Amino acid sequence: MEGYLFKRASNAFKTWNRRWFSIQNSQLVYQKKLKDVLTVVVEDLRLCTVKPCEDIERRFCFEVVSPTKSCMLQADSEKLRQAWIQAVQASIASAYRESPDSCYIEKLDRTASPSTSSIDSASDSRDRSGKGETILQRVQSISGNDQCCDCGQADPRWASINLGILLCIECSGIHRSLGVHCSKVRSLTLDSWEPELLKLMCELGNATMNQIYEAQCEEMGLKKPTAGSSRQDKEAWIKVKYVEKKFLKKLPSGEPLADNEQKPRRWSVKKCQRCNSTTKAPTTRRKYRHEAGNASPAAHSSAATLERKFRRDSLFCPDELDSLFSYFDTGAGPRSLSSDSGLGGSTDGSTDVLVFGSVVDSVTEEECEVSEESSGEVEIEQEASDLEDLRELHPGLLVYKASRARNLPVMAEALAHGANINWVNEEDESKTPLIQAVMGGSLIACEFLLQNGADVNQRDIRGRAPLHHATYLGHTGQVCLFLKRGANQHAVDEDGQDPLSIAVQAANADIVTLLRLARMNEEMREAEGPYGHPGQYTNNSPTELQYRKCIQEFISLNIDEC
Repeated sequence: MEGYLFKRASNAFKTWNRRWFSIQNSQLVYQKKLKDVLTVVVEDLRLCTVKPCEDIERRFCFEVVSPTKSCMLQADSEKLRQAWIQAVQASIASAYRESPDSCYIEKLDRTASPSTSSIDSASDSRDRSGKGETILQRVQSISGNDQCCDCGQADPRWASINLGILLCIECSGIHRSLGVHCSKVRSLTLDSWEPELLKLMCELGNATMNQIYEAQCEEMGLKKPTAGSSRQDKEAWIKVKYVEKKFLKKLPSGEPLADNEQKPRRWSVKKCQRCNSTTKAPTTRRKYRHEAGNASPAAHSSAATLERKFRRDSLFCPDELDSLFSYFDTGAGPRSLSSDSGLGGSTDGSTDVLVFGSVVDSVTEEECEVSEESSGEVEIEQEASDLEDLRELHPGLLVYKASRARNLPVMAEALAHGANINWVNEEDESKTPLIQAVMGGSLIACEFLLQNGADVNQRDIRGRAPLHHATYLGHTGQVCLFLKRGANQHAVDEDGQDPLSIAVQAANADIVTLLRLARMNEEMREAEGPYGHPGQYTNNSPTELQYRKCIQEFISLNIDEC
């Protein structure tokens, strides 16, 4: 289709200019005159969406939205507007059918979405391409990531960063249409990847997430779309899977079974604790006043007993760890598959405790000793969180417990079941899952929660936000992450202390430096600007870029923080 449209300029005056538009080779282009050189508005229609715009000063307007920009256009009539919208949608569908991913990658290797504007802009596109291939290989090496999570197409090059899955380009377009509240799409080869986000992707993966979101597919007798399925079939599947969530298995309950059959009455979450074996973990952790979660001696004894049994009974081979829900017998007897264990699990008739979660790439104690002395690989320790009554199990409490246990698969399971990401535990000083992740010491768990919409400034009953807790505990990487996410460092707790005063009292030089640097950056943002005008400090100013670079370097240094 081709014809005249009015295009709104992107300059400050937002002027409208009449141009000759056409759709050619899966691109939207225009000319000032019929014989002028073509100007490309949209590089590849497969990454675009088109929608009518009513809340605007002109009639018959519609907008074409791409990852890099949006273009507001005006037709001469309502009939022409609908014709253009349908033409763009038809071109998008046609582009998916006709153009392979490789052509797209080659064509767009010079371009990037807004997330590619990293702190240090790449001067050589070849360097960026090399980094993209390294990231691609690393993420694709995770179980199930060698093919698209939703249709099985090989060599997926797109990711949903809040779900932790890899997708082909067609499924990524469908995910993008769901909205960022459901799925945040990013390219593995074209976008920049922060270390914390890359590590998050490696913690989850297609195999893990499909155990959650496709748990009942076989029981329901449903056939999953393949790479050759139509876009309509894939779109219907993805919406049922992630929006309606019809394939989830319900969480277990504490209701008694028929015929006096025994069922677990309590539950816990297996704690995953990763420590870098090249550095010695501190033997004690500094406590701070009014810290919640101080269990009673009986609870500590119970947890210690569970830990000893877990060490004896839960060191499986990696191929046995494809279950997120596991029943464990308190007596270490033989296990059999339970039909009511969420994603599958193990139990026998006498079990009393249901333990959520499993650890990927578990190693034996002997392997841990070898790696500590020579290879420097990661050591994984396991223990359980405090026991809870199974009758009180709900998604909010599950994500709360899993956040403290830094068990990302169980956190993802809880969110899939509708957990409130900012759920408040009124029985634990109104703490949130994000605060629990801080206290559990996992930067990656914090990143996962933030990617899924956690409030970085939500405070507990003592007025302490996640930044306060991270400062109290000396978690430098988490402090950087929260500053990067816009945490309010001026908020004071019930003792009248802000994070900076807490860091000064603790004599934590790194955190003091970071917080003072952040304050200086805020002051300069308010004071600096073109021509000396206050409040005009831009996100791309040299000072802002240097600050962001410093924050990112601190995160990289603390990425393995336990």
